[in-house]
Amino acid sequence: MRTSAEELPPRPGAALRAGRRLLLLSYHFPPGQGVGGLRWQKLARYAAEHDWGLDVVTLDPASLPSADWTRMAELPADTRVYGVPYRPPRAERLEALLWGAYRLLSRARSRNAAAAHDEAEPDGSTLAQAGLVRRGDVRWRLTVPRDYGRAFQAWLDCVREQAWARPAGELAVRLFTSGVHQAIVTSGPPHMVHEAGRLVSRRTGLPHVVDMRDPWSLNPAVPAWRASPVALWLVARYERRAVESAALVVTNTEPLRLAMRARYPRVAQRIITVMNGTDEEVVPPAAAEARSFRVVFGGSIYIDRNPRMVLRAAARVVRQLALEPDRFGLDFIGNADSFGGVPLSCMAQEEGLGAYVRTHRPLPRREAMEFLAQAQMLLSLPQDTPLQIPSKLFEYMQFDAWLLVLAKRGSATEMLLRDTDADVVEPDDLEGIVAALKARYLQFAAGDRPSRIGVDGRFSRRVQAEALFDTLARRLGRGAATHIS
Repeated sequence: MRTSAEELPPRPGAALRAGRRLLLLSYHFPPGQGVGGLRWQKLARYAAEHDWGLDVVTLDPASLPSADWTRMAELPADTRVYGVPYRPPRAERLEALLWGAYRLLSRARSRNAAAAHDEAEPDGSTLAQAGLVRRGDVRWRLTVPRDYGRAFQAWLDCVREQAWARPAGELAVRLFTSGVHQAIVTSGPPHMVHEAGRLVSRRTGLPHVVDMRDPWSLNPAVPAWRASPVALWLVARYERRAVESAALVVTNTEPLRLAMRARYPRVAQRIITVMNGTDEEVVPPAAAEARSFRVVFGGSIYIDRNPRMVLRAAARVVRQLALEPDRFGLDFIGNADSFGGVPLSCMAQEEGLGAYVRTHRPLPRREAMEFLAQAQMLLSLPQDTPLQIPSKLFEYMQFDAWLLVLAKRGSATEMLLRDTDADVVEPDDLEGIVAALKARYLQFAAGDRPSRIGVDGRFSRRVQAEALFDTLARRLGRGAATHIS
């Protein structure tokens, strides 16, 4: 592993164009394979079209479990990418000592049934099964050792994010060239990168653009292992510092923009929406004559993306229409082989659907796209917050497939898909899911084939990119390095 930051190998024949450039700090970016890196990987092309060059500081590939170098080929030739390795903070040694002490104490307390009751989670809801605690249930109890552990973990989580963000910000300062770089852009999560960007802005005078791919302080739930008032305080503190000093705050859904404007009314006019979107890429063709109706989910199952209701509905459709596995089935691709510690294969067996459900390991993007292209219906499971839209949904829109989307009324996802042909159903509406599956299967059996959603271009990433880079050009100007008013 490299021990210092350095530029990743440039593309063959790359030449640095003269002109304005942006400094981008993003933990996720190619050659990393995290879905969070896809946003600016795709925006880089449109930045170049608007005469913006990119200097990107991201996680060093040597710190990644695996890298996909083919994703670098899509970047504009003069995009420079610098890798900063992640070094575990010294505080993790303290964590190991405290964790050992806590386990000894927990074993002693476990002999006391009353103490065990004191430490019970507030409920047995889906969020609790997914290891989450609602914000309203986060509390501090002086007599419960676990709450001290959670407070420490909340602090340590912040320290871990800073362990990469701080050296990334220091590298950005060294890369800064007056008159060339026009803004410092930070894309999170991890969100502590925004604090690094704030400090870069103070040291260089560059306007700071905060790109929030997901909510920060407005997340409705907290992972149980750091569900402490300390976590809520730290998040609120750092978010306020970043937002109120930022030149521009970019949210990726309209409901998040409205919520952020309500939270920060003094800087409301600096907060805009730039959604993700469908890309101008050639997708693999669908099968010429498919015999089987395949429902496909691609991505990760976590938090409250519980597939149980879909499996139950599919089992009912199978029974009602007397379908065999060679005529109907469900495929789950990616980190999607279990939920809440229960394997999908067990869930399928419990619902009487064992032979109809298949799980597949995560695939390289091209192979995953080829798999999705063979689906008749693409499945989107519930999102953990109504302010977010699953990024996978925009990818789905590129395929000739029916969409079954589980989303609550009034959520960002449901609002996006209003007045489209997508089947948007409440996550707990079993009858609605059954009706959607059954209707689409009968259409398929009658010879109908689906068409992609949004052929009019309203969901295009290009449209969103135009809004972003037009805003930057209008507010920054071609040579200005002053804060946006």
